[in-house]
Amino acid sequence: MRLEKLSLENFRNYKQISIDFGADLVLILGNNAAGKTNVLEGIYFLSRLKSFRAPDNLLVKNQEDFFTIKGRSGENQFEATVQINPALKRQFKINDLKTKRGLWKTFSTVLFVPNDLNLFQLGPILRRKFLDETISQIDQTYSIDLESLDHVLKQKAKLLESIYQNQGTVGELEFWNQQLAPVAVRITNARQAFVDFLNQRLIETTNKLTGFDNQLELRYKRTQAQTEAQFLESLKEHESAELRSGKNLIGPHRDDFEIYKDQQLNLFNSSRGELRAQILALKLLQAEYLGQKSKPIILLDDVFSELDEVRRTKLIETLTGHQIFITSTEEHHLPKIIQGSQLLKVENNQIS
Repeated sequence: MRLEKLSLENFRNYKQISIDFGADLVLILGNNAAGKTNVLEGIYFLSRLKSFRAPDNLLVKNQEDFFTIKGRSGENQFEATVQINPALKRQFKINDLKTKRGLWKTFSTVLFVPNDLNLFQLGPILRRKFLDETISQIDQTYSIDLESLDHVLKQKAKLLESIYQNQGTVGELEFWNQQLAPVAVRITNARQAFVDFLNQRLIETTNKLTGFDNQLELRYKRTQAQTEAQFLESLKEHESAELRSGKNLIGPHRDDFEIYKDQQLNLFNSSRGELRAQILALKLLQAEYLGQKSKPIILLDDVFSELDEVRRTKLIETLTGHQIFITSTEEHHLPKIIQGSQLLKVENNQIS
């Protein structure tokens, strides 16, 4: 997959720009807050119909009522418009035909932002997001299941709170548990399959980046139920605890994963450089996983300043064959990869 053109109208700081991409490696340079990341955000939006950092209404340029993002790949044209005034309205088109969000199919993306370098140090929400953002791009049913999970958990949480306040009955839990079980099992089993995929190549991929010879393993912390019946049984076992706390205690929303190095918890057994290499390896394997259908576009947002020269070079070498977009504030961060790339400079809300 190769994106050949991107147009932004009233998107973030851009009134109207159009960019033709003529290389597989595109470098976007500019000062902080110049709008480099906004270009990646526009590409990401065409892929996922959402931003990776803000709700839709905050993506509209100040004092404007809408934004439109257009893209071209080969003979395919993509267009996404979000209107916020006088009312919120969204319209998506592929080849000038209106398309529902659930049927939107353009291209997949692998996004790498500086915060990802804290994947193991921050809370489990970030790690669940890594799993979900990956699987949902290759499995449409998984995306639907995530939406269903969110709805069911919210409804069940309201009921638990009502019961806690003596305004609901325990018998009503059965309905929401029956709704939760099939969705939860599908999500958990899909995550397990992805973790198994990562573990097949994690050692080889990481050791290539570090030059070491360590044994690495991702351990997925999940509800052990693999069938609906087992999940319902687990819910029953934890029912009294849920009633006491008024919270959903069992389900994919509590999942997490940890990485172990040489049978020890990695977070306390690796240098910061090793941790970054391990996270880079996960991103490379994410690209490989998505590439089972078509090669994803790689978006690297100001992460090269966080990596040493060796890892920058190895990262680009490993991603050969993908279209890659890299933002940076300094050209000297990219000394060995500029040859043969397209260089774009962002200044005064324009790109040249």
